[in-house]
Amino acid sequence: SNHEFVHGKLSAIKDAHHVQVEGGREIYFDYLILATGSQSPGPINPVATNKADALEEIARLRDGILESNTVMVVGGGAVGVEIAGFLAEAYSAKKVTLVHSGSRLLPMNFRESIGTGAVTKLKQLGVAVILNERIEIPEDSEYAAQVKGQVLRGSSGTEYRTDVLIKAIGLRINSDFLAPLELAATTKLRAAGPVPFIRVLPTLQLAEPLFPNIFVAGDANDLPMSAKYAFKAEMQGGTAAGNVKRMVEAGFDQEFAHATAVNAKAAADVIVPSLSKWSDMVDAIIVPIGSQMGVIQVTKITFGCSAIANFIVRQLKSKDFMLWMRKPLFKYRAAQD
Repeated sequence: SNHEFVHGKLSAIKDAHHVQVEGGREIYFDYLILATGSQSPGPINPVATNKADALEEIARLRDGILESNTVMVVGGGAVGVEIAGFLAEAYSAKKVTLVHSGSRLLPMNFRESIGTGAVTKLKQLGVAVILNERIEIPEDSEYAAQVKGQVLRGSSGTEYRTDVLIKAIGLRINSDFLAPLELAATTKLRAAGPVPFIRVLPTLQLAEPLFPNIFVAGDANDLPMSAKYAFKAEMQGGTAAGNVKRMVEAGFDQEFAHATAVNAKAAADVIVPSLSKWSDMVDAIIVPIGSQMGVIQVTKITFGCSAIANFIVRQLKSKDFMLWMRKPLFKYRAAQD
């Protein structure tokens, strides 16, 4: 009875104690953890906002791929490499092309050998890998994957014809709900640049002394891109939750609520207890390339071109994309539909 799930879209954080959801309802909070995540182009994340439309979106892309001769994947990060590999394995008769603007595949904070290994294994599946080429995506291009014949130009001047375009680029986050807070803030709440990530302190608190009771965990915050992986988002969630617990036990919310009732300056003077800082201790990436191959790096240990990489990736991720790790966390049941 002490818990409530509200199905709705966050429209605004009104002040240090109230959020507003779409439709106008306001909800009071002592502490707020923003875990609003990011949005990637479909099919990576369906653009649709309900299950029926999402299934239709996925089915439309699947049917388009079945009827196509050529598929282009733009973006050579982990997601682009995975998509290209599984497409080439499932549809070996189709021409699958992976285009990446960088000089190597996979994030630059990992060793070059896993990028080299990814190229080698993608080519074994018949994928055409093109590096140092930036595809010019039309401004009016829809965010989801496109099922239509089109000719796209690269930065080299080369033209590419494709029946299906899948974009593994263009991460988006929604931080517009911060607008009311920005009117009162003493610092910038959002990072400059094309993606308005929410600025945080090492404790994952909002980087604004007036709002020490607001935390941001996961893709929405401005931690480096190397921190934007699912398992790291979970770890950040643990850090934020642990810090809220420390603040509750110290009685911070009672003092803060009293101070905010006086004025903003008084609220900023409330002493925050000692909190844990997020520390990105593990640099790891596991990338399946089809169901039988892959590359992996954990800290400085790298398996790129080797067969042992294929074995490890198959055991850890290729079978079910690590769903086995989630089963203990949820009342897991097989999908009925």
